[in-house]
Amino acid sequence: MELEGYELYDNEINSSGFTRDYRLDVLLKKGRDFIIVEMNKDVSERVLIKNRMYLFNIAGGGLEKGEDFVKMKTVLINFNNSLYKIKPNAINVDYTLRNEKYNDVIDDIKTHNIYLESLKNVRYNGSNEEETFMAMMVADSYEEMREIANGCEEALYIVDKLERLNEDDKFRTSYNVELVRRKEINSARLDGYDDGYDAGAKAEKISIAKNFLKIGTSKEDVIKATGLSEEEINNLIEELNI
Repeated sequence: MELEGYELYDNEINSSGFTRDYRLDVLLKKGRDFIIVEMNKDVSERVLIKNRMYLFNIAGGGLEKGEDFVKMKTVLINFNNSLYKIKPNAINVDYTLRNEKYNDVIDDIKTHNIYLESLKNVRYNGSNEEETFMAMMVADSYEEMREIANGCEEALYIVDKLERLNEDDKFRTSYNVELVRRKEINSARLDGYDDGYDAGAKAEKISIAKNFLKIGTSKEDVIKATGLSEEEINNLIEELNI
């Protein structure tokens, strides 16, 4: 798939006409064309249906305002970290929309399901770069990633970059904040009430504050960033024993 010209785009889409609260893992945009990338740790029918909803939402112009419609290409790529209703050793399973009677295919909406478990034993052999990069996604350690890379300079470069990111306190804090944010929003949705969302928002602020305190951010800056009171921050400092 040629990615030249695509840029990272706002990864939040509308679940209704009033809110933007469904977050995609990666959303790429070039003109009116979109590529959705979803990383699925546990694959189920529910997860794949949810991802298809993202696909059709965007393909139907859900990111644009007004009634004008311009044809655009939309592709969903699911990286699945388990096999689901697929024969062993299947790697890439593609789907398009097709009329069964006349066999007409709609080319501008496609789905690619990549089953990473089928790549568990892949090692770089000089000609399988794509499979090598995907196999690295299911490695359990940097050492295993290097074994998979097996001397491939570009793959080893990726491992080094990931290690440096993992040592970056700011990146790790942002990553943890994103995980917390998803959990709180999901909890609020399950409650179905505004007070549930408010409680989730407060819990999110506390989690963010804890992450900042752990990396040595000053109390004053944490108060400014989260809006929590000085008393609440002092309680967190005491709880964390900092």
